[in-house]
Amino acid sequence: MRHYRLNAGFTAMELIVTVAVLGILLGIAVPSFQDSIDKRRLIDAAEQLYSDLQYARSEAVKQNKEVKVSFNTTAPWCYGLDDDTTTTCDCANAPGNCTIGGNQKVTASEGFGPNLSITPPGYGLTFRPVLTSLTSGHASFIASGVGTIQIITSGMGRIKLCSDDVSGYKPTSGTC
Repeated sequence: MRHYRLNAGFTAMELIVTVAVLGILLGIAVPSFQDSIDKRRLIDAAEQLYSDLQYARSEAVKQNKEVKVSFNTTAPWCYGLDDDTTTTCDCANAPGNCTIGGNQKVTASEGFGPNLSITPPGYGLTFRPVLTSLTSGHASFIASGVGTIQIITSGMGRIKLCSDDVSGYKPTSGTC
C-alpha cells in the first residue's frame, strides 16, 4: 500500500512570486487611481461653483434683491454668497457675513483640492433681480496633471461650465 503525503501550504518560492506579481499590479494601478481621484475633485469643485451660481441667480429673482458672490483665491481658496448689502462677505476672515436668507453659504477648498483662479483678479459677481444681470468673467479650477474646468459668466446672467482639456468631461453647456 502506498502512502501519499498531502501538501498543506505554499512554498517560499510560490509566496515570493505571488507577492512580486501583486506589487507590480499595485505599482500600475495606484497612479491611475490617484489621477481618477484628482479628476473627480476637479469636476466636483467646478460643478459645486456652477450650482452655487445658479442658486445665487435664482435667489436674486426670488427675493427681488441683489445677491453677491465673493471669491478669495489665495490658498486655501473659498467663496461666499451674500444677500445683505450692509455687510461685506469675506469667506476667509468673516464667513458669518456670507449669508443667504440668514443661512451661511460658504464653500471652501477642503475636500476639493484644485487651485481656483479668477479672471479678472478681484472678480466678484452681483446677480441683480432685473434681467438677472451680472459681471462677465470666468473662474477656472486647475488640477495639475488633470486639466482645467472653466465657469464663464456673461453680462446677461448666463453661466457656462466648460473644459477643453479634461479627458472624458463633457458638460451639457459645451466646450470653451
